[in-house]
Amino acid sequence: MKNTFACLALATITLLGGLTATVSAQTSVLATNFLNAAQSSSDTQLSGIASELVGKLQALEAAGGTNSAITSTVDNMLKSLTAGGDSAGLTSAFKLATAAKLTPEQVGLAKQVGNLASAYVVQKNFAALDGSQSDVATIVSSLRSGQITPAIPALQNVAKNASLTDPQKQLLTTIANKYAPGWNKAAGALDSLKKLPGF
Repeated sequence: MKNTFACLALATITLLGGLTATVSAQTSVLATNFLNAAQSSSDTQLSGIASELVGKLQALEAAGGTNSAITSTVDNMLKSLTAGGDSAGLTSAFKLATAAKLTPEQVGLAKQVGNLASAYVVQKNFAALDGSQSDVATIVSSLRSGQITPAIPALQNVAKNASLTDPQKQLLTTIANKYAPGWNKAAGALDSLKKLPGF
């Protein structure tokens, strides 16, 4: 099943690339490796998110061809996410929307890639977090659908979980700073206000 899924994804990338743009062989291999890694996880949600992410990457390349900035950033993202370098993978995913010479359509698709990469990382790193499963599900479904607003309170709830490890806190901060810049400062200010008499 894993190999069939990976072969179908590779065939789709190759076909799409042949019709609209030349997708690098390296990107095709990296996408296949990423899909295989997601498929081999015990978390069945990851393979679906990974498939959506690769689909958006295909659409991004098909929307206006490739340029070296897009290809390099996509390759770095896929390598990092496959190797477990989730923070570096997110950094690359977020850089896509600011790459030079993107068409408006590509900018929109690049933002969707960032959303799906974030959903993948949240699912992978927080799905088993005790007491936060409902909030994690909200974050993941919101990011997958591109509806960011419902994810913000859920991110704040997960950030309050006492069981978070330092790497999880770093990932959460990276994601929250992307979607709600300054959220950490605002939360700190609110906590300070709550400590004042009368609040």
